Amino acid sequence: MYQSGRLLERELAFTECYRKNAMEDKAVRESRCMEVQISTYFVSPEEGDLIAGRISRPYVVFAPCLEGDGIDKVGYCINETACRQLAERIKEDASYDEGYRLRVQNMIDFWRTENTNTKIRRRFPAWWEGSMGGDAYNTDNAAIHPLYRLAGVNLDFRKLFSLGICGLRDEALRYAAGRMEQASFYEGIAAVMEAVRGVILDYRKEALALAAQANEERRVQLMQMAEVLENVADKPPVTMREAVQLQCIYMLACRCVEIGRIDDYMGDFYVRDLKAGRITKDEAVALLNNFFSIIETQSGRDTRVIIGGMGRRSEKAADSFAMLVMDVLEVRKDHFYPQISLRFCKDMNQAVYDRALEIIAGGCTFPMLYNDDVNVPSVMRAMDVPRKVAWQYSFFGCGEYMLARKSIGTPNTALNVAKILELVLHDGINPATGRLCGPAAAGRPVRRLADIRDFRELMELVEEYLSFFIDISGGFEELLYDVCGEEACFLQYSALLDDCMAKGKPMLGGGLAHLGGTVETYGNITLADSMTAIAHTVYQNHTIGMERLVEALDRNFDGYEEERRLLLAAPKFGNDHEEADAIAVRLHEFICGTIRNQRTKTRMDSFLAVIINNNMNSTLGRFVGATPDGRLAGTFLSNGVSPYNGQDREGVTALIRSLTKMDTSIHAGGNQNMKFSPRMFRGENPPARAFLSAFFAGGGQQVNLSVVDQEDMEDALIHPECHENLTVRVGGFTARFIDLDERTQKDVLSRTAY
Repeated sequence: MYQSGRLLERELAFTECYRKNAMEDKAVRESRCMEVQISTYFVSPEEGDLIAGRISRPYVVFAPCLEGDGIDKVGYCINETACRQLAERIKEDASYDEGYRLRVQNMIDFWRTENTNTKIRRRFPAWWEGSMGGDAYNTDNAAIHPLYRLAGVNLDFRKLFSLGICGLRDEALRYAAGRMEQASFYEGIAAVMEAVRGVILDYRKEALALAAQANEERRVQLMQMAEVLENVADKPPVTMREAVQLQCIYMLACRCVEIGRIDDYMGDFYVRDLKAGRITKDEAVALLNNFFSIIETQSGRDTRVIIGGMGRRSEKAADSFAMLVMDVLEVRKDHFYPQISLRFCKDMNQAVYDRALEIIAGGCTFPMLYNDDVNVPSVMRAMDVPRKVAWQYSFFGCGEYMLARKSIGTPNTALNVAKILELVLHDGINPATGRLCGPAAAGRPVRRLADIRDFRELMELVEEYLSFFIDISGGFEELLYDVCGEEACFLQYSALLDDCMAKGKPMLGGGLAHLGGTVETYGNITLADSMTAIAHTVYQNHTIGMERLVEALDRNFDGYEEERRLLLAAPKFGNDHEEADAIAVRLHEFICGTIRNQRTKTRMDSFLAVIINNNMNSTLGRFVGATPDGRLAGTFLSNGVSPYNGQDREGVTALIRSLTKMDTSIHAGGNQNMKFSPRMFRGENPPARAFLSAFFAGGGQQVNLSVVDQEDMEDALIHPECHENLTVRVGGFTARFIDLDERTQKDVLSRTAY
């Protein structure tokens, strides 16, 4: 396995291979670069590992998603900051000659323009100028930002287990022999499969070598590891150990982070092994825990495990494995990845749902709960697919929906709808930068605020701005797919996605059964509450004039305390208030519907909104001034489709009624974060169970639960050392409360606790 030698030697080797094959077919270039990359990717197992598969990722790679330089990157990527830091160390180290230093500098200069992100940005149309934000969404003040990534792909691991690595290689070679015009695509896949097989065989050799030096207990583990590796190098997996081992190496090799519906494709292995005495439940827990730990440490964010739900092939076996996953979850209480999610429905095995609630009641934020009785029909409509296809909806990251094995649904823009209202109120000028943004920046005629006579016209103006930025979102998603498709085939992905092999086309070159996309939207309820407050104070009660309102916002209500009091007193979403909820529903349907209609303007089969926020509602809130709902400048925005923190004042029944008014069939996921006190889960018939039943029966789609004492969180701000194990659900991720930044802590703390 790879052992660190000279600094940046792997990056130089990859760059040399890329340049040497620059004029080759993209599949040939990718496969040769991947052979170089994979050969130095994998490192030795750690002490206690039951399966092989650890990686040391270089800073110049081919990847569907790489985190570097503070942003996401896609395709051929360089983490320039890391490379420059190592280049400085090389300059100071006398063991490196001037020729090596020059090669390093030339490599950095080469990738500055050759990386895929830069190629995408170079093709931005002129009308985006002034409106599309910069790449660094953490520091750039804008209403929309590009996100460069192909994330959340759920591969067909059942096919991987059916054919094995050699079977996938041989399938590609058979296709290549019969389709000469597509031979490079198939031969590229075969070459990468052989490279992965080489890793498996190298790990077998290392396991045997390590076993020779280990104590008896560890020797037994390593000999078993070597036997499993030998088996999967040439044959499809037969046991759960073999299946997990093969999946682990395959995922790491192609940088796939989504484990997906593991109970559906792994359940039969587990049940057969139990029956045959090849594994015990405790051994299975340890094996799965090790697999999850490797994916957690090597893949980082976003990785998901999904259990339960409609459409599983062997439901009894799958339920057995789902219960196993939750046993592992209890072992991993202090771990936040992979994110465990339970799909459930009214006809499911109730014991699985009961077990999930039991774990949540113990203070764990997993599993997250997804209501298939709502989600499956919603996916059918949102993506225009039949029920059997919708059964395979999956989700990733913050919960964005896609179709397992058939589609991708990467969110590639972050759309700050609260910021868009700020632009409307300033005639397209971003108050923070003084730049003109929106329709006027593109030379399009658009009404000024002074010309607006009533609330209807204001709403139409807001919708005009929203439509403009949504057009940018759809255009960017398509552009990213186009450039990535021109650059590469994503061979390992294409081998395990429906239709790519049969068509002889890569996933972004017409191979995917369903080309989907999504856009992250932030501050949706902040926008809705702000529009309600304007309707209430400016146009109905005439207690605040529009000019006075904008002045108050620009001064962050300093000297305008009465205006802020009136705005805060206006109706808010989450209280079953007819006016507030109606405006929220209208904006929800307009935003989601306009985004969904991008499929008529692009080549995507679906393009959908995602209303699922992580701590980006705090990050992007820093760039939004005071808003008409009474929110102060720079503070967090609303999270998902939940009411703004502390504004749901009429109790849980009113909350449910408001939440379930939102149409779930026009977007790709809408998140509710809810905070319950432990007493809600106590007693023979705990109140939380009744609440969840009412919520889901009324059309609730999904919920993230935190079971915490409000007093504990308040004390953690003062005595963090006493609350190291206090965990909360932030939005798209779970974290220790004391590890969160102050803004996010205040966001979580201020959410209504039931």
